[in-house]
Amino acid sequence: MLHAKRIHLPSQEYELTEDGRALTTFSLRRGRVGARFTLHGSDYHVRTHRFSGVYELLDAGGTVVASTDRVRRSWNLTCSERVVPFRRTAAADREYTMFGDNGEPVGTIRRTGHVRSEATADLPDLDLLLQLFALVVVLLRRRRKRAAAAVRSTSLAGG
Repeated sequence: MLHAKRIHLPSQEYELTEDGRALTTFSLRRGRVGARFTLHGSDYHVRTHRFSGVYELLDAGGTVVASTDRVRRSWNLTCSERVVPFRRTAAADREYTMFGDNGEPVGTIRRTGHVRSEATADLPDLDLLLQLFALVVVLLRRRRKRAAAAVRSTSLAGG
């Protein structure tokens, strides 16, 4: 099981562990489109397409390793000609469930912790890199929704 926890609460820096072992860190800081991380000595970049809601996982050479369609209540992760469906199963993007080929739930991604500053991913049918990608996508989606809500509240307040 993967566990992402903010290193410092006000920041968007996360430490990722697998069953208690440190794997990597990544940042969702403002101004960045996506996130960067290193896993097992290889560099990866999660690119966000701002207006479409599509996310891509790129290797160090810029090759797309995996991608999502538009992330909403239901979305798909596509990699190596495999399509993995996800569906939101709790309000406010707190939980997404991964479904297997037979349509049965086989894994989850949950936002937990104080002020939802942590997230866990239990996705046994996916490679570690793809598990990390799915977890980062959910965290980026949450950041995107919070930023949009802040813009709406500012415009409604006349500021």
